[in-house]
Amino acid sequence: MKNPRIAVLVSSDPSDLYFANQIVRHATVVGVLVEQQRRIAGAINRFGGVFRNLRSPLSLHRKLYAVGTRRYYARKAKKIARQGFGKEGYGLFRPENCQTIFVPGKETPNRPVYVKWIKDLQPDVIAVCGTSLLREPVLRITPYILNLHSGLSQKYRGTWTTLWPVYNQEPEFVGYTVHFVTPGVDDGDIINQGRPVICEDDNHETLYVKVVKLGTTAVLNAIDDIRSNSIRRYPLRPKGRLYQRSMLTPAIIKRTWQKVDAGLIRDYVKCPKSVSLIGNLE
Repeated sequence: MKNPRIAVLVSSDPSDLYFANQIVRHATVVGVLVEQQRRIAGAINRFGGVFRNLRSPLSLHRKLYAVGTRRYYARKAKKIARQGFGKEGYGLFRPENCQTIFVPGKETPNRPVYVKWIKDLQPDVIAVCGTSLLREPVLRITPYILNLHSGLSQKYRGTWTTLWPVYNQEPEFVGYTVHFVTPGVDDGDIINQGRPVICEDDNHETLYVKVVKLGTTAVLNAIDDIRSNSIRRYPLRPKGRLYQRSMLTPAIIKRTWQKVDAGLIRDYVKCPKSVSLIGNLE
């Protein structure tokens, strides 16, 4: 495949926009779809929730504490993301002859109108990072649909898979997986994997920046392998635990930061552990 046409599907998160910008800069990208997943609650719904909680002061206190905790650590994460991804994470570079659309909500790439939009691009490769799960209509467009997963799929699948290894006190399983997309969650055949260099002053958010940057380069390498007809695939064995968004509570976020502040990463750097990877073996 001499010069594959690439379609990029991402969310509007800074890490995913960074991913899209790198693919656009280094490959022949014919279209970028940005899925804007953030939900905006209506004023009536917000006020309704407040009035309901006023009936139970304890419930209201717990909810306000949880919201405050989440916002506090979200601000820390946002600052790290801005430093790590820079302007590349907060705007989309749009070259000539590259179509770009921003679509609201979740599951949008699977809607018929957007499936047709992707199909009309006639992509040879679809590069994915951060979107909702892709369904069969999209998966039938090309056999080369590659996903950047910010975790080692043999241990961690799903969301927040840089945070969970730190919370579980096993930072050796912080890493990325580039894999073929299936209808499941991060369970497709693996193309390559890698781990970042972990430093004493790292935390799960700085490690996430490192993982995304390394993984983005790995996706570009995979596109080169498709171009040269040398792409390889390795079955996922074993299949790691699935971590869902609902599992991440404010208490877990707070506890993860507490473990980092107590020296979890520093202690790991003094006595690092190795793990076996697929494709891009260390």
